[in-house]
Amino acid sequence: MRAKDFLPEATLDPGSLFEPKYLEWRPANFLKKLKDRSPFIDKVGNEYIPNKGEYNRLRTAVEKAVNDRLKNPKAPVPSLTINTDRGEIAVSKLEKADLQSIKGQVTQNVNVQPIGIGIASTPANKPGTKPKDKQVLSIDQQIQKALDANQSIVAKDLFKIIYKNKVLEQAGALGKAIKKAAYEISNGIIPNLNEYDKKTQSLIAIDAGEYLGILGMIHNIADFPKKEQFLKFLNAPNLDGLSLIFPGDQNASLSDSYGVQNATTGQTILISSKGGIGKTATGAAPAISGLTIPEKMLKKIKPGSAIDFISMIQKTKVANQPFAAMNFLHYYYPKAIPKLYQNLLPFTYDDFDSISNSISTGAKLPAKFNKILTSRVITARATPGGILAYCVIKDFVDTVNQVQPMKDLRTVILEILDENFVQIFTRIVGGNLTFKVLWPGKIDGAVSLHTKAEAANPSAAGLSFKVTD
Repeated sequence: MRAKDFLPEATLDPGSLFEPKYLEWRPANFLKKLKDRSPFIDKVGNEYIPNKGEYNRLRTAVEKAVNDRLKNPKAPVPSLTINTDRGEIAVSKLEKADLQSIKGQVTQNVNVQPIGIGIASTPANKPGTKPKDKQVLSIDQQIQKALDANQSIVAKDLFKIIYKNKVLEQAGALGKAIKKAAYEISNGIIPNLNEYDKKTQSLIAIDAGEYLGILGMIHNIADFPKKEQFLKFLNAPNLDGLSLIFPGDQNASLSDSYGVQNATTGQTILISSKGGIGKTATGAAPAISGLTIPEKMLKKIKPGSAIDFISMIQKTKVANQPFAAMNFLHYYYPKAIPKLYQNLLPFTYDDFDSISNSISTGAKLPAKFNKILTSRVITARATPGGILAYCVIKDFVDTVNQVQPMKDLRTVILEILDENFVQIFTRIVGGNLTFKVLWPGKIDGAVSLHTKAEAANPSAAGLSFKVTD
């Protein structure tokens, strides 16, 4: 049974500017920036100053969209563009960090990820590129592009590049904190961050952790149980000669993973940097869509296997994944189905029509879904269809992680990642910035499914997975 047997083709993406949970303040902040002509920033760090008159030109459309969404969370919204000093740019291309709260700020004024401080490679697509014109590069192509442009960083030089970074010099207290941590790491000292507030600590561990974690691995202060085996695998005496490449696109195929090229042997390693506050912090889960299934595995696909499931999910639109996933479970593993669903499955084409319509219009769903709709507490402004999608995917993920009906899920995901995958956890434990390196994942890693789904926007995030220690 394939995805097309589970679902019709239907999806809806209302746009982050008018997401229901942000309606009370994000559009207002957007209009204020237009009125004040304060700069917008794209994901690469470029600034765009709105032209005079843009506030008056866009105000009516924005306010109408807000009013429409207040009445119907799935009402259609306009695709907005802003005329700026750098030309016209779509709102969807702009960084939303300065529109995240009532006051318009939840983060520092600088993005301290590799992209934000300018140590990432050039993006494959310029800001404003239409979706149909976007160039999608494989990991090997991204790496070769960066090497050809001399945008790789020799591992032994990473500290110097961080410490002399001009963006961090202008980033105030946050920039100083990152530089201090980098200096201590380079001298074999585990940084203590107790002098900083939780917000700053989180930014250092998660955003700056994307390069500080690698720095900790290079300078031998990371907990790296298999480092000697790893160096032997690389056929290298140490990590100094690795050429580090930070992808220029915000969403690499494995989320915040990085290609690492051994300049001597040409061996490519993927480094995924995760973490946060706490000894078990694991960061955001990469999407299943980012996994590339080897041809040899696809040729041996067995119905109901993990490869069959991953392949099906990758071919299914995000809004439909909850129902396709639960139908997959019903079809191949009926004994694993939660009791709440035992008399409702499979979801039929008539069900899909009702659910899709409800997601789009807010229409009521058939009474048979009431028990599911009331099984979880949903506080977000969402349609019945959105709530159903949220409940179904949450119940599916819980079932797979607890019951483990697909016994080969861990083996398959770790085999896809192979030994050319390193997981670095950058965590704040007892105020200290600590690092742990997991390699090879196929021996030590634990695998679980995750979802970042929102009832208010069921198309926002697909199924994800985590590899943890």
